[in-house]
Order: sequence, then structure tokens, then C-alpha cells
Amino acid sequence: MAPKPLPFPGFTPLSDRVYVRDGHDKMQAMQAMQDSTPDAPTSIIIFGWGDGMPKHVSKYADGYLELFPCARILVVISGTLQASNQGLESRVHAMMPIIDLVFPTPTGSGNGEERILLHVMSNTGGIFAGATVVAYQQRHGAEHRFPHRLIVCDSTPGSLDFASQVGRWSHAMAVGTAKHFPWPVAITQALWYVFLWSNWAWERVRGAEPSGVWATRVLNDHAITLRDAHRLYLYSKEDEIIWWEDLEENVARVRQLGYSADLEMFHGSPHVGHMRMHPEQYWARILSCWNLSSRVE
Repeated sequence: MAPKPLPFPGFTPLSDRVYVRDGHDKMQAMQAMQDSTPDAPTSIIIFGWGDGMPKHVSKYADGYLELFPCARILVVISGTLQASNQGLESRVHAMMPIIDLVFPTPTGSGNGEERILLHVMSNTGGIFAGATVVAYQQRHGAEHRFPHRLIVCDSTPGSLDFASQVGRWSHAMAVGTAKHFPWPVAITQALWYVFLWSNWAWERVRGAEPSGVWATRVLNDHAITLRDAHRLYLYSKEDEIIWWEDLEENVARVRQLGYSADLEMFHGSPHVGHMRMHPEQYWARILSCWNLSSRVE
């Protein structure tokens, strides 16, 4: 039996992981469009961080609705365990409801091309963003690349060197799941630490590609993602999980591959905490990058 969707006020579940909220109705939309950005996105897909709760992730949907009141907004809620342990086929299958809703044809609904903005949060969000672009090709064929104009990467990607990062990943998983356990967070982190090492060893035995490595490869593959789509990376030096040096190194590599990428640094904000501490800077940068991506296209 499939898990029940989480309570998510204002959103309609497409599955236990994927939720959708339409923009304003037609009368409201006509008024809103007077102040909205021309050539605004038709659909925005938000990939939440690992174990992010709907009440927290929905704040990002609210922010996008302020910027683009007519956009359809999809939100993906995933657990860190799903990102690290779910098999590739299952990860891709879990994202198919997005493709079936937004892309019944390779370009969209058939009433005009979709204008897509992807918002990716932490490494868990990146893993399921990768699963989504692969799901698109499985549905429509390898000759089609996932059509999007902008990817916003919030606190991702970081280093993919397992040994140097496992402590940070186990800490993130412990914080995200602490409410489920009666003991101190340190014990939960120790359990996750052991689990992650065990899972890494099992992947090595099977010859499986780690999910984070796979996602980075997929999102930087010209045969899967559009090279002329714009990218924006949001980060801080105070991020306790993603080192800023690792993120900048990743962006340099992305640029070498021919992708257009901008960086925006925030001061004093923790992992996926930039919007909460610096909302004006956060949303202004996203809006400016969307406008740039629209002009480039």
C-alpha cells in the first residue's frame, strides 16, 4: 500500500511526494499580470531539502506566488533516506507524476510551450531534480532534453567525496529526523553515520553509482539538460553542511562545460536558511536571473 500524502494546505497531492498548487484564478490573474513579470514561468517545480516539512517548504511556494502569481507551482517533499538509499528506478518513477502533469507532450500541454523554473534545495533536492529530467526522457525519448529556462540551486551542490562529507550528511539526517526519536541528537547522528557507511559499502559491492554523484552527472550532461538554460547558485560561508569552497568549485566546473551560471553569496545564513534571513536579496536575485534567462532565450 502506498504511503498517504502529507497534510499540505493549499496543495493537491499528485502522489505521496509530489504536490501542486495552481496560480490565481483568471480574474485575479488578469489583475496580477499587470504587475507581474512579462514572459513569467508557467510552471515552477520546487525540490525541497531532505526531510523538509510542508509548512517550511511552502514558504518558498508563497514567495514564488508573489513574484509570479499566475504560475502553477509543484513541490516535491523527500526524505534524506530516500535520496541516499532509494534505487535509481524507484527515484525516477517517483517523479513521473510531474512529467505526466506538466509534459503530456514533449513541450507541455499542447497549448503552448511551458516556461519552466526549477528550484533545487540541498543535495536531496538535486537528486530528485536529476530523477525528474531523466523521467522526462524516459517518457518522451532520449532525443528530447528537459525544457527549462532557469535552475535555482539553494545550498547545493557540495563535495561528493564520501569520506570527507559523511559527518556533515549524518548531521543533516539527524537534525531532520530528530523528532522521531526519544534520545539525544548525537545518538541519532551516530546511527545515521553507521548507516551511511554501510550503504556506501553496499553500493561499492554492487557497483552502483552513489545518488549524489549520479545527480551531478545527469544535471551536467548536455544530452539531458539544456546548455543554454541559466543557473543561479545561492550559498553562504556559514553553511554547516555545504562548504562554500566546494560549491564554487562545482560552479567553475559547470561553467567549463558551457553552462551559464551566476553565484549569489549570503552573509550569516545557515544551510537552506538564506531566504529566511535575507528575503529581499533572495527573491530579487531570482527575479533578475529569470528576466535574464527570458531575454537570452
